[in-house]
This record gives sequence, C-alpha cells and structure tokens, in this order.
Amino acid sequence: MKNIKPFILLLLFFVAGSNFQAQAYFQAKDSVAFADLFAEDEPLQIDVYADYVSLLDDVSEKRTYHDARFTVKNSSCSFSEMPIKLKTRGHFRLRKQTCNFPPLRFKFEDDHAKGTIFNGQNKVKYVSHCQNFKKHYEQHTLEEFLIYKMYNVFTDYSYQVRLAKANFIDTNGSDTIQRYGFFIEDRSYMADRLGRQTLKYRNIKQYQVLRSNMLVLSLFQFMIGNCDWDISRLHNVDLMSVNEHSLPVAVPYDFDWSAIISHDYFVPDPQIDLEAKYQRRYKSYRWTEEEFETAFATFHEHRDDLMNLISDFTILESENRMKLLSYISEFYDLISSKADVNDFILRKAKKIPLGY
Repeated sequence: MKNIKPFILLLLFFVAGSNFQAQAYFQAKDSVAFADLFAEDEPLQIDVYADYVSLLDDVSEKRTYHDARFTVKNSSCSFSEMPIKLKTRGHFRLRKQTCNFPPLRFKFEDDHAKGTIFNGQNKVKYVSHCQNFKKHYEQHTLEEFLIYKMYNVFTDYSYQVRLAKANFIDTNGSDTIQRYGFFIEDRSYMADRLGRQTLKYRNIKQYQVLRSNMLVLSLFQFMIGNCDWDISRLHNVDLMSVNEHSLPVAVPYDFDWSAIISHDYFVPDPQIDLEAKYQRRYKSYRWTEEEFETAFATFHEHRDDLMNLISDFTILESENRMKLLSYISEFYDLISSKADVNDFILRKAKKIPLGY
C-alpha cells in the first residue's frame, strides 16, 4: 500500500496490535444471541411501564437511569414485565423545544434478559416519535427507520434496526401513548457481528477511509439529501477497522436532518453548512471516473430493491411513501445524466491531495 501517511501507518499499527485482544473479545461473546433482536423484520409489539413525568423531565447532563417494566407481546418472542432501566438520550432531540418525548436508552440486566431476544444486548438505543401531539413526527420517525433499512441494502457496514409499536404506560395513572419507534443496534455489537474493531480516531480524512466504502456512503447521503455528517469530526459517523492490512470503514447514523424527511426542527450548523437546509449536496471528493462508474452501477443495481422497500412499507402513509419514491427517483435521474453528474457532483467535489 503506497503513499500512506505516517498517521495511517500508526492507525494500522494500533489495529494490528489490538487484533489479538479483539479476537479474544469477540470469541468471548455469543454472536447468535446478540443478533436475535434484529434477526426478524416483524415490528415488535411492546408495553413500557414507567414514571414518564420523572423520566421525560430528566434531560440534564447528569441524567440517570429510571426503573421501568417491559413487555413484548409478539407470539414468537413474548415475555411479561421484565424489569429494565430507561434513560433519555440524544443531543438536539433531547432539547424539550425539539422533542417532548426524546430518544431513549433501554438497559437490560443479563439475569432478566436471558432467554429473550434482548439477551446480551445490555444497552440499546431507541428512536422515539419525538412529539406526542404532531402526527407527522411519527411518520418522520418511520421514514428515518426506512433510511436505515435502505442503507442495509448496500452494505453490511450499517446499523441494523428493529421497528416497534410501543405502548408507553405511565405508572402514575397518566394516559397511555401508543407510537411507532425503533431500536438501533449497539456500536460494539455491530463490531461483534462483523468481527471488527471500532475506532475513535478523529481528523481522519475521507481519502484515508476505504475508497469503495466512502463512495457508497457519500453518494447515499447525497441521495437522501443529508449534509449532517462529517468524517473528520466523527459527526454521525462511526469508524471501524477492516483488518490490519487495510484502511478503516465508516458507518453512518442519525438521518433525521435529511431532505427526504424534511423535519420541522432543522437548525443550521456552522460546522456543516449554513446553506445546507434540506438540500441535496455532494460532500465528498472527486474520485476517478472508473470509481464513480462502479459506484453508480451499484446504485442502479439496487434501485428496484429501494423502490420495493419503500412501496411495501405500508405502515408509512401513502403520501409519505410517494414523497420518498419521488425523491429517490430524482437521484436516479441525476446520476443517469452526464450533464447533471458534472454539475451537481463533479463540480462540487473537492480535489484529492497528491499522494492519495
């Protein structure tokens, strides 16, 4: 591998040096048990009992876990009132002016979760409906879930998700809220599933990431109109090693600021692009013509998969499905036109430094 900078050599040394420890870590876990939650597509039917006044009011930096009880009612994986812990989570969506029902983190104890689909999961992120009294927010949550499923089509280096229809039942007698949301695979369990090692290096550039991975990721973000990501800051992106002889791969998450969704709560981020509100912008480099052609061919190969995934997701209202289908179709029209590729991708692309 020629022309690799000293920083990358140091990174590869770290990966190689930790490879033995990583293998021992992976072998110590039961991979089958960890995969069960995301092995099926059937939406979970769940009841979650908690003191929601106390829980949802706990949004400070020192927030803690709260006692709760959890039931899964699906016939294939049911269990009754498992003791769990809940904690509010997130950054932007944790603000009360953004979401009156923020994302949650479910914490499971091994003794209680053993024998269930949550065996070994420990801590699992949950993306909520965000707003109790705005119906379209629940639809946007379903759209973000679908974006995760769409990215699964292109690569295994992606977060698995599981849809849930949840009854949030207040133990103090307040009204029950029933809304859709979804669980997201934990970072360490994704690494376990793939037999890889997560990395925490910042200031890595896109051209220091595995090229084929970077092309698919950046074009996917362009396809959905998402500018809310950055490799060098590890903003809404995780890094993982491929092996001790290769460059890292990047795994994106948090797609709620995508133009394909167009949430009400977008706030410009000066570290991203003040003019990037729900616009389709290419945020990557000018790779070789052959590399672009290969990437475009990959997207064309999966066009029907994406369209069918959206069309068949009837939990999403027809108007929202049509919105998604239209936005994806526009992307395919764009990459099928040499003039549009030149205008919207190549001319916007940054130049790769010499030596990469």
